[in-house]
Amino acid sequence: MTDRATAPGKMMLSGEYAVLDGAPAIVAAVQRRAEVRVVEVGHDGPIARGLAHPEPCFPEVDATRRLAERELGITLDAELTVDVSQLRGETVKLGLGSSAAAAAATAALMVARAGVDADPATLFDLAIRGHEEVAPQGSGADVASAVYGELIRYVAPTKTVRAVSWPSGLIASVVFTGQAASTRELVAKVRELQARDEAQYDGCMGELLRVADVLADAFEAGEAARIIGATDEYGRAMAALGHAANAPIVEERLEAIAWMAREAGGAAKPSGAGGGDVAIAFFGTGEEAHRFGHMCSDAGFEVLDVVLGGPGATAG
Repeated sequence: MTDRATAPGKMMLSGEYAVLDGAPAIVAAVQRRAEVRVVEVGHDGPIARGLAHPEPCFPEVDATRRLAERELGITLDAELTVDVSQLRGETVKLGLGSSAAAAAATAALMVARAGVDADPATLFDLAIRGHEEVAPQGSGADVASAVYGELIRYVAPTKTVRAVSWPSGLIASVVFTGQAASTRELVAKVRELQARDEAQYDGCMGELLRVADVLADAFEAGEAARIIGATDEYGRAMAALGHAANAPIVEERLEAIAWMAREAGGAAKPSGAGGGDVAIAFFGTGEEAHRFGHMCSDAGFEVLDVVLGGPGATAG
């Protein structure tokens, strides 16, 4: 019987913040994976509420498990252990969606244990509802990426997912800022802006919505040069939103990474809510990406060795 499942992390390529207001997001799976295992009750290993990883515990896993047991009619007389070490740095999170990946892996494991057809729609329904019990303010883009893998176009209000092919000639680099960030706190500041100055919020969000549409269309059309140009626009629009909301969305590390990407001939922006975590950079040639990598290394930033795309949640 299946006792293990894994799911990938995610990289937001476009649509940050705007996805919460209905814009399409482009999201890539990252082949650094969360693993969930079944461990029989009484096991003397490091289990805390069924979760092996010491920080933080993953209530999304418990919520997804309970939901699956109720809806699939099974009872798992065992504990679950979670390993998200591939999605974390030595001391801080990287911002690659570890909690969403853990929820997706749990859904895959529970469906496999129930002997139900593990189609992505079933897994996504369980994982997104389990994740929303804990983080209802999220868009679900990270969960969709963890379930479906590859490269997808995601629309939050309808929870629709569509596969997208990687554009020919587009080269990506993923950079860790060295600084962990709280998505929840940054989103809360943006919502505070909306409450106190709706006109300013609408102005900032209008630009993000516009460029999010451009980026989604460019990815689906496979237009690498257009993606690079719009990425720079999107990063600037995220910075403007942060300035208006008194939130460090594009803080000094992310500003430096964006500047280096421009100098190398490409563009970079935060991947996710900003404030630190990771940035995504795009280039049209390997030479540009190589130059950017050297600049990042000289500045003390780590270019992560990651594979974008690849399989989503799988059991076994």
